Amino acid sequence: MRISAPTVKRPRPNGFTLVELMVVLAILALAAAAVVLTIPGEEQHVRSEADRLAARLAAARDIAVIEGRSVAVDLAPSGYGFARRIDGAWEPLPGRAFERRSWPSDVRVAAGGGQGVARILFDRVGTSPTPQAVMLSGGDAREVVHVSAAGEVSRGE
Repeated sequence: MRISAPTVKRPRPNGFTLVELMVVLAILALAAAAVVLTIPGEEQHVRSEADRLAARLAAARDIAVIEGRSVAVDLAPSGYGFARRIDGAWEPLPGRAFERRSWPSDVRVAAGGGQGVARILFDRVGTSPTPQAVMLSGGDAREVVHVSAAGEVSRGE
């Protein structure tokens, strides 16, 4: 029979080591940096609003050609809306895509030479007798949406 000394169990220390805490802090810092970088700034907000306006203007031009009737886009400091000419009168353009839209509170608009209210027309062949440049701005960000006499809609300087 063997006789051995009783083994002494050492208590395990509770808590984390300094290295483990540093690794967790580094991971949290990387995650926080990724979140901060994905938050859209004023520039991104103005750019997305300019993209939305350009797409809706192009769609209005297409509706004018498809239906063979004039379509107007009324731009104001408060927002913009779409109308079509039926039997000599302007009626709101139907469809969810053409509902009146208000500008976001942090986006300012200058159109029609800065006169406040401007109207862009597209005739039944898609040309525009009222070519314009619409400037959207917010903070330091500025975007311009152009409508040419040929009815082409573009975004940029």
